[in-house]
Amino acid sequence: MKKGWRWGAALGVVAGMSTPRVHPTAAQQQLLAGLEVRLLAAGELERWHSLVCAHHYLRDATLVGECLRYVAVSAEGAWVALLGWASASWHLGDREAWLGWSLEQRRRRLRLVAQNARFLILPGVACPNLASRVLALCCQRLSSDWQLVHGHGVLLAESFVDPARFLGTCYRAAGWQALGRTKGYARAGREYYVAHDQPKELWVRPLLPEAAALLRAPVLPPLFAAWEAAPAPRSALPTAQLQSLLEVFWPLADGRRAQGRKHRTGAVLACAAVGVLAGACTYADMASVAAQLSQAQLRALRCYFEPARRCYHPPSESTFWRVLSGTEAEELDRRLGAWLAAKVPADEPLAIDGKMLRGAQMTLFAAFSHASQSVVAQVRVADKSNEIPAVAPLLSTVELEGRVITADALHTQVATAHHLVQDRGADYVLVVKDNQPTLRAQCERLLPEPAFSPCAHGDREGARAPGRARAAGGARARR
Repeated sequence: MKKGWRWGAALGVVAGMSTPRVHPTAAQQQLLAGLEVRLLAAGELERWHSLVCAHHYLRDATLVGECLRYVAVSAEGAWVALLGWASASWHLGDREAWLGWSLEQRRRRLRLVAQNARFLILPGVACPNLASRVLALCCQRLSSDWQLVHGHGVLLAESFVDPARFLGTCYRAAGWQALGRTKGYARAGREYYVAHDQPKELWVRPLLPEAAALLRAPVLPPLFAAWEAAPAPRSALPTAQLQSLLEVFWPLADGRRAQGRKHRTGAVLACAAVGVLAGACTYADMASVAAQLSQAQLRALRCYFEPARRCYHPPSESTFWRVLSGTEAEELDRRLGAWLAAKVPADEPLAIDGKMLRGAQMTLFAAFSHASQSVVAQVRVADKSNEIPAVAPLLSTVELEGRVITADALHTQVATAHHLVQDRGADYVLVVKDNQPTLRAQCERLLPEPAFSPCAHGDREGARAPGRARAAGGARARR
């Protein structure tokens, strides 16, 4: 009878039936009651690393991205368990499906997810409910700690459980939810994965009751919207345009030594141009844009191809710095401007304007299209000068026949108007202010009232305010 009962109990465990609950002893209950989970203190990192490497089955204490390390201690101060949190996985199909995330939502809100990358109950500590208690205590403070250390909170916790080793019981007891199994691939790059044939179970736990609804909402409330990441610059250029952009920079000579060189100069410069067109302002931004290019886009830009992995790699931040540091900025600007000018319709109006670069203490004078905001030409304003004499050099490489050029009041000059109309066959719209009273009076007499800027009219009741600039509109020049 007893023997049969033992066989029945064993079969019940195999079939997933509930097993008799083990209740903590008085000493174990005292351990659970006095348990504290705290952030790792200064000087404890080496001990934390050595214990994880010695006793965790992965034998690795490395955490990726934004991370936090915790230790669970007893009332007497003895270390009981270790936890490590890191940035969330870049892409998980089950997680995205559960949240209903779009691609843009994932890019902006992925930082609101933290991953429990390491969890270790130290050897010699045996206590029912200990693991789930540690997890629960840690999740209670995780978001506030994350905000304190990294400047933003988190709304969702995720973790992976190896089903060949663990059942995930402690996660279930701590209120976590299993979403499914991974496909058995590990990311070796932003667009490259390798198979490891060890699928893991994905578990998640909302850190607020409404966390899932918040993460999938079209717009986050102001409190949580401040935690979202600013959208990283991304290229919207189709592959055909990438190929034509590569042709612009491919003929440029490479001044680097051949040893250790992977990327051709033309490819790096084309990738840099892609980054600039996407809004990149730094070498790191350029590398970020390049890292988000697909394999087809990297192939079109003739980036480095690694035979062993059979994949294309984007240039790194240091590669952009080395290549751009050794290339004449004026030549790059001229080539990119000519490429952009060819993409802008011949009759599209252009605006000319200058901007002071504070860090560089220099002024760049640019011509850009009204519709697409594409910069078609750009020059540096000479020191101790201004934009007025730079108009002709700026527009020298741009076809102006039949175009309309707009500019601010600084360029309301006879010489500028003569150059645009008589020399280049363009029309213009220029601003007239009170500092040119004769011209302003002439405009008021000749131009109909609707031609004036609305801001030039008077107070809220609609009366004109004497003495204020009214003739802000411009006139299309007669040839």
